[in-house]
Amino acid sequence: MTAPLPRSTPPCSVASTSGAAACFTAASLLGGLLLAPACHTETGEGDRTKDGYEYIVVGSGAGGGPLAARLARAGKRVLLVEAGEDVGGNAKYDVPAMHALATEDADLAWWYFVQHHTDSALDKQDSKWTNEGILYPRGSALGGSTAVNAMVTVLPSPSDWNRLAELTGDASFRANAMGRYYDRVREWLSVEIPDPRLALGDRKVATFLSAAAATYGAGAGDTGAATDVPMTTSGLSALLQTDVNERLRTGETTGIFRLPLATRNGRRNGPRELIVRTVKEGYPLTVLTGALVTRVLWDAYAVTPTAVGVEFARGRHLYAANLDQQAAPEGRERAFASSEVVLAAGAFNTPQLLMLSGVGPTDALRTLGITVHADVPGVGENLQDRYEAPIVNEFASPLEVLAKCRLSGPPASDPCYQEWLSGQGVYRTPGFLASVLTRSAPEATLADLQIFGVPTSARGYYPGYSKDGADAKSTFTWLLLKAHTHNSDGTVKLVDRNPFSRPRIHFHSYDEQNPLADPDLLALVAGVKFVRRMEKRMEILSPDDQPREVWPGLARQTDTEIAEWVRRESWGHHACCTVKMGLPSDARSVLDSQFRVRGTKRLRVVDASVFPEIPGTFIAMPLYMVAEKAADTILSEGQ
Repeated sequence: MTAPLPRSTPPCSVASTSGAAACFTAASLLGGLLLAPACHTETGEGDRTKDGYEYIVVGSGAGGGPLAARLARAGKRVLLVEAGEDVGGNAKYDVPAMHALATEDADLAWWYFVQHHTDSALDKQDSKWTNEGILYPRGSALGGSTAVNAMVTVLPSPSDWNRLAELTGDASFRANAMGRYYDRVREWLSVEIPDPRLALGDRKVATFLSAAAATYGAGAGDTGAATDVPMTTSGLSALLQTDVNERLRTGETTGIFRLPLATRNGRRNGPRELIVRTVKEGYPLTVLTGALVTRVLWDAYAVTPTAVGVEFARGRHLYAANLDQQAAPEGRERAFASSEVVLAAGAFNTPQLLMLSGVGPTDALRTLGITVHADVPGVGENLQDRYEAPIVNEFASPLEVLAKCRLSGPPASDPCYQEWLSGQGVYRTPGFLASVLTRSAPEATLADLQIFGVPTSARGYYPGYSKDGADAKSTFTWLLLKAHTHNSDGTVKLVDRNPFSRPRIHFHSYDEQNPLADPDLLALVAGVKFVRRMEKRMEILSPDDQPREVWPGLARQTDTEIAEWVRRESWGHHACCTVKMGLPSDARSVLDSQFRVRGTKRLRVVDASVFPEIPGTFIAMPLYMVAEKAADTILSEGQ
């Protein structure tokens, strides 16, 4: 790791003592708590070195947070700009079991509404449809979407890294080179594997997991669990001891596992905690919250567009995706960097910000009256996601593990929350109890289905979904997640030149020309059939307390019936790839392998949008690793 230079508090130009945005440095920390005094960059143009920052990082999520902290810990003076606020201490942030509730909290979340299919009539058949589209929540707080995610922290397979090296022409992305960045992430990120007794103390849940182990074992033959005799609690516990990340470090794998979580002592941890520690320990990191960046500033005299800073608006809830939007402010402010600007605003906002700044497809920008600085057609193209679909089972009585919980009510009256405060209980997890990682077909080269169980009704995102899930105590859902998806036709486009507007997001899900032959759709059909084999085993293992499949329901039996249901009802929440890295010969590549924006200088992107293809099964860990690599790249060039 790069040795840090002597620590110091960075300069911070005070413009006023009013306004909603807050700038905190080491001087504004007391007892580890952020006090958030008013401390703003000055308004206006002028000398771009006046702020004293070498780097400006826009966005504090899985890409920007670790990057900004690593640069500061190497002695670089960094300004980290975040549109949201610090939400540490908010129970919906801290408590893993409340992660769904966090996505419906105006202080933590932004709501986008997206289109899945070219035919809007098909979208309207989705049970989650609203008049604005289909809900797609993101995080808006210190930590970005890691403030609301489910904390699942799984490595991608080695083949994902090797494929990235191939697509970028850069061997430093190969798996044997990227492994060290997993170790680097683990220096600051606590990852815990939940105690299996949290799940196995519930007879219904334990029986379902026995059925999962038996079903997987019958197909894979390597678990020793291919039996219709219920496994003992100790036997299931032993089966779930394997760390999937240790298996994925060295090769491809399948099996039944518990999911590793980004928690510390049963509390959420992630980029926010790294940022807070970096500031508290006196490194030159300044964090500006409540500040929505509206565009990149360019050097007016440079021949090649050269980033010198950012323009931003101060205030809470300015963006149209916020659940409690306020009127946009009249004025804008500016901050400048002497070295580089790095965009890390996410797969939706980074392409929006690039296009608002004049980087993107020329014709589309000119149509909106935006001055073009760099013609980069791939900005906002290549949008990808994983597909998810649920199989929901209902029992006649509540699950024991949830019977006393009051998740959607006031925490003070919830016995399970009180247990969490004492370091005990099921709220120490997001509810994911076990996962089967398997291939959708024998000929599949990689494990492409992650099937995980959760004691709730999980039918995707729609307004009010989190309360519905919290109140569903008699249901158990197997969620199917399709990895290594093939579709790259999604787009993020501007609707106008207003930086406070949401972009238009269209996933063009599955093969629009021949959907029922789409390999991703067929894989999910195979996943539904796998879960139904589990259900058959449940009938044997638990004849007196059998669940009933209520979604999609056993009326849908043929492959075509299942496929049509999956196509209509599936969703995703790992949006990525909209500002992809690639070879110069790739017309849709926006970045080179050093994260630099083509056709510009001193401008990079480090977030989920940089991937040319979606990696692994969960996106947080690969993105943390990419952020660490980007920090090394930037620091090596700056020496």
